[in-house]
Amino acid sequence: MSSLVYGSQSIDLAHLPTAHGEAVFAGAYRTEVSDFVVTEDLGFEPAGTGPHLWALIRKRGLSTEEATSRLAHLAKTSRKDLGYAGKKDTHAVATQWISLPETAVIEEGVVDESLEVLRLTRNQRKLKIGQLAGNRFEIRLRGSVIGDLEERIQSIATEGVPNYFGLQRFGRSGSNLEAARRFARRDPAGRRRLHPKDGMAASAARSAGFNTIVAARLRQDQWLEVTVGDVVALAGRGSHFMVSDSELESVRERIVTGDLDPTAPMAGRQTKTSIEQAAFECSILKTDPELFAWMSGVFRDEERRAVRFMPKQLEAEVSAHTLELSFWLPKGSFATALFNELGNLQEAHARAAS
Repeated sequence: MSSLVYGSQSIDLAHLPTAHGEAVFAGAYRTEVSDFVVTEDLGFEPAGTGPHLWALIRKRGLSTEEATSRLAHLAKTSRKDLGYAGKKDTHAVATQWISLPETAVIEEGVVDESLEVLRLTRNQRKLKIGQLAGNRFEIRLRGSVIGDLEERIQSIATEGVPNYFGLQRFGRSGSNLEAARRFARRDPAGRRRLHPKDGMAASAARSAGFNTIVAARLRQDQWLEVTVGDVVALAGRGSHFMVSDSELESVRERIVTGDLDPTAPMAGRQTKTSIEQAAFECSILKTDPELFAWMSGVFRDEERRAVRFMPKQLEAEVSAHTLELSFWLPKGSFATALFNELGNLQEAHARAAS
């Protein structure tokens, strides 16, 4: 049995319901490293002065962890003193910022065939996880158009995409989710404090629950439905609020225009929504009693996450056996969730998840 399940439900993208219908493209992604290009968008420019050195790097076929380890060795400093806003895809060409301490010794230029320092500047603070606006993607999919691709691209651009977590969140072959289950079996009530290194396992469990709830909303044709007491989020931001009776009509209109999104929980003991919405979500989370009980102990407060993301600047160009896509996504969103709305695309670079 696959480890990528929550209760009896698969949380693998290939088995989750879509918002826009049958496949319109059949093929693969990541056939070549250069087929997947990611450029980080911090949403601001480094100050240019300050005690922290910031390096804009380009990595090719390299994980962010390995890139920072190489930079630390090169700069003669400790790896723990380096900072980054988020991990970028390994089998890709990715550009992102890395912060280093003032004592770092580093220059612009090629480090090796997989890593290059494009620019150096300074800032007042170390770069921290989550300190970015989003990412720009340039993707080449290889395969064939099998449906109305133009209509699908338009639907995705105007209505958005289910904000599912991709396989990366669950670890290679679901290893992060399996680790969460081991913790849950040893500590069913979730009373033990987790070590920071176990955070990925806990996050995988919450993400699996989230995917299951979003899938249920889609199966019930209530993906973007809200009512009084539901919690909605400002699109692309973390702030959210509970819908009042007087706001309901305007909130629904703002969901249609993409200004607001319904939300679903990253599980915790204390809910942040109405009794009615919490009851629906809890009934789904309880379908995996082992993980539900453990998460309820580990996390005091739930977090709310938008059930949809809206890709920006989405463009598509079809040629002989390829589909070229370019788009911008807000932080925390997965490009593979967008691919899922085109068809069940296979990852050519053989890896279950990482």
